[in-house]
Amino acid sequence: MTAALDDTDRQILDLLQHDARMTNAAIAAQVGLAGPSVFERIRKLEQRGVIRNYTVTLDPAALGRPMTAFIRITAAFDERYETGLQAISQDPEVLECYNVAGEDCFILKTQCGSPSDLESLLGRIRSRMTVLRSVTMIALSALKEHGPIHAASSPMQSPARPVRERKAR
Repeated sequence: MTAALDDTDRQILDLLQHDARMTNAAIAAQVGLAGPSVFERIRKLEQRGVIRNYTVTLDPAALGRPMTAFIRITAAFDERYETGLQAISQDPEVLECYNVAGEDCFILKTQCGSPSDLESLLGRIRSRMTVLRSVTMIALSALKEHGPIHAASSPMQSPARPVRERKAR
């Protein structure tokens, strides 16, 4: 089990999510530590897997992929299922793939250049897996993407319900 994060770790995580290129000295000034202490904390967060990677967010439209689509898939659990799932997960056009609970098996996210690119992806998926049903949704605009996970405050817990005593009759 992963060790708990303290408030300083959470502040560091929030700062890095805002700007992953922030220097250790700048982070140290914000959290009240010395630069080497921040460096060591970040190294430990990386080793523990709390920080998975550092990345660059690209503008899909600038790369000729202005169309965001989400594809819900219900697949048959047949002999093609495992190899199909592996092929879909490795397809470079599939940005994200989630195994979900509910009426569907998977939800995929893709960025396409055109409807014909989306059609090609759907064809590749159907050629690799037995698709019982698919529903494709094209996003008209992004209202929020790549939102940070707020680390500074721990998740709110539901308050315990008070136990009611029964009155004797």
